Amino acid sequence: MKSPTVRLHVVALKAFALGGVFLAALAIIWLNLSNSTIFRLAVYGLATSIFHMLEFLTTAYYNTAEVDDDSFILTDRDLHLVVAASVVETVTVHYFFNYLTYSLNVGVLVVVVGQGCRTLAMATAGESFNHYVQREHAEKHKLVTSGIYRFLRHPSYFGYFWWYVGMQIILGNWVMAAVGTYKLHGFFKARIQYEEEFLRSFFPDYSKYAAATRVFIPGIA
Repeated sequence: MKSPTVRLHVVALKAFALGGVFLAALAIIWLNLSNSTIFRLAVYGLATSIFHMLEFLTTAYYNTAEVDDDSFILTDRDLHLVVAASVVETVTVHYFFNYLTYSLNVGVLVVVVGQGCRTLAMATAGESFNHYVQREHAEKHKLVTSGIYRFLRHPSYFGYFWWYVGMQIILGNWVMAAVGTYKLHGFFKARIQYEEEFLRSFFPDYSKYAAATRVFIPGIA
């Protein structure tokens, strides 16, 4: 299998941009400790920058052969639209309505759990993890059933799904929470069904493992 090409200048630029968002968000949070829209957008920006940096860093450390300048997962057009729509909704809606005061704490808790599960899943799987469904069985690919995989099947999907839900709770967005959750559910349901066809062909024990574990995304066994 051919190793991905790493364009170091692209890595540097993306890391610089994410670092800028991280620092700007920290500054806003430090200067504006209130239940305002700008404060919540800063928390959203902080969590978003951490997510994308961890995608790259975890891949670079635990699956070095697969890391490339796209490992930040920043080039998805749908992701850009979701971010833009999320910001527009929270700015528009909360110009007229107040935030629920407890939603920030609940959202942060859900985001931390989701982020932790996703990063731990990537680290535990190591070379067996890939951002894209693998249709050919490489020698380095192993059936991982230890660590977080003992309790969750597809924990990286579980982590991202709940990370997204938590982010919308932070912003107080009901429309993007409902629409995004619906779209994510459909995406992960189809992807898991597709991916598990290959996993069952790669690993004879996968069906037994799948029967003993759950995904814990509503509506997905």
